Amino acid sequence: MDWSKTKSIFIIVFLVLDIFLLTIFMNKIRASNPATLEQTSFEETLKAANIQYPPKLSKEPVKDAIISASKKKFSEKDLEKLTAQEVNAVNESTINSTLKEPFPISEKFSPAELKGFLKDEIISGEHYSFWKYNKEDQTLIYFQTYKDRKIFNNTNGKLILYLNTDREIVSYKQTLLENLEESTGKKQLVTPFDALRFLVENNEIDNGSEIIDVPSLGYSTLELDDYQVLAPTWHFIVEKDGKNEDLFINAVEAQIVEITKPEKETLE
Repeated sequence: MDWSKTKSIFIIVFLVLDIFLLTIFMNKIRASNPATLEQTSFEETLKAANIQYPPKLSKEPVKDAIISASKKKFSEKDLEKLTAQEVNAVNESTINSTLKEPFPISEKFSPAELKGFLKDEIISGEHYSFWKYNKEDQTLIYFQTYKDRKIFNNTNGKLILYLNTDREIVSYKQTLLENLEESTGKKQLVTPFDALRFLVENNEIDNGSEIIDVPSLGYSTLELDDYQVLAPTWHFIVEKDGKNEDLFINAVEAQIVEITKPEKETLE
C-alpha cells in the first residue's frame, strides 16, 4: 500500500467534507437570520401575487434631510422682467400670465422643447421639472425641484402651462418656494424595497401589477402654510391593465402620502 498516496487522498476527502459541512452551517445561520427570512418571505409574496418590480430596487439604507421653505412673494421688480406677457397677479404669491405670442409645442412633445422657454419666460424657470402632459385638459404640469428632486404637487411650488387647440402655450399659472434649507442632521430613510413592502401590506398594489422603473426620491409637504416643511418621499409608478398610478411613501416615517392630482386645477 502506498501510504503517501493514501494520506493525500484522506486529506482531500476530509477537506471536501469540511467545506461541505461549513456550507451547511453558513446556510443555517442565514436561515436563522430574521431579516433574511423576512426578505425572502416578502419576495415569495411578490412572486405569488405576480407583482413585478425592477431587479435593481435598492435594499440599502440611505440618508436625507427634511427641508424647510417659504412662499415667494413676487415683487414688482420680478414682474417687470416678464416683458413678452400680460401679467395678472392673483395675489402676491401667484402669477397668472398670458403670452403676447403663443408658444408652439410639437405633436410628440418632449420636455426638452421648453428648456429655453422656461429660462426666458418664467421666473426661476430652471427650478421646475416636467411632471405630466394632460391632453384632455390641455395643460403641461411642472413641479418645483430641490437639488433636482421634485417637490410633489405643492400648491406653492408649481407651474401649469395652458395650451390652445393648436398645441400652443397661451398662458400659465405659477407659484414658487424660496429659502429652501436642509434641517440639521440627515435621517435614515426607508429603503425602496421596504417602501414597496409597506405598499403591498397595506393593499395599495393589486395582484398582477408592475412597478415601472426604480422609484424616484422627491419631497412631499407636511405643512401647507407660509412656512413649509418638506419630507423625503419615494414616488412609485404602478401599472395595471395598461393604466398607471402614482403612489407616494414618506421615506422618513413609512407613511402613505395622499397627493391631490394637479390635473384638476384650473386657471383662476
